[in-house]
Amino acid sequence: MKKLILSICLLILVGVQNVSAQRWFKSSSLEFGLIGGFSHYNGDLVKTAIEPRAMKPSFGIITRYSPQQRFTIRLSAQYGQIEGRDDWYEDRLARNLSFESDLWDFTGAFEYNFNTLDRNSKSGVIPYAYTGFSVFKFNPVAEFNYDPNGQMAAYLTPGVYAELADRDGEMVELQPLGTEGQETTEFNDRKRYALTQVAIPVGAGLKFKLSHNWIVGVDYGMRFTFTDYMDDVSETYVDPQRLTAQYGPMSAAMADRSEVLHDELLNNQRGDPNDDDVYGIFGVTIMYRIYGNRPSCPTF
Repeated sequence: MKKLILSICLLILVGVQNVSAQRWFKSSSLEFGLIGGFSHYNGDLVKTAIEPRAMKPSFGIITRYSPQQRFTIRLSAQYGQIEGRDDWYEDRLARNLSFESDLWDFTGAFEYNFNTLDRNSKSGVIPYAYTGFSVFKFNPVAEFNYDPNGQMAAYLTPGVYAELADRDGEMVELQPLGTEGQETTEFNDRKRYALTQVAIPVGAGLKFKLSHNWIVGVDYGMRFTFTDYMDDVSETYVDPQRLTAQYGPMSAAMADRSEVLHDELLNNQRGDPNDDDVYGIFGVTIMYRIYGNRPSCPTF
């Protein structure tokens, strides 16, 4: 009798779990896919929110889980590049700063779908908006151009600048150089910026259902960061002799690439510390739904 009661309980439990699983399977969905497009940045070295010359290829992977049709949880990992240059603009040629960087973006977000589709529909469009949390990694670099007749060669101790002659044309990492006097005695309050940071993503897009399993879409999202150093530009110019003493002549050379005598730049703004940098990612998504949101089958 005990075995019979136990068997009946197990059958009931399995049946309840099976019904719950079927309901969950019909109401939720899981998708995997690819995303490709472009990335760009907005900061001290561009003049417009979206500078066409700053757009660089971007691609990655994305997954979406929808516990119900109105709400979606998304995870994505993307690689792209960002760039900014003063020589794109005639009125900024004197400052002559530039940078480029690889960009890794890892985002988790909640999407709100503004409409829903009948599960029997084989096609349709769903507009959505999203926000969440991003972790990104960057590393600004710039090309060093050796100029034996430039103002920096005249300003530094004779022979010191000449030590850099064999590095002409090299792409130099800017963060280790402390180009704005980070952690020097005079500017100890300026801390060296981290190359891995967090941002708040805000975006929107459209999903186009092509069949029960295939969905394509367009997606654009801005990432609002908490750093002004994605381009290595934020504060004021620093005495190149001080930079050379602390970090070497390359620091002074990359901090001031202008054609203006450095004495005229001391204590002048190199960038705008009041506005943090922003980057954006536009993508076309191709998603495959591996289960869920299926129309219910009639039962007898």
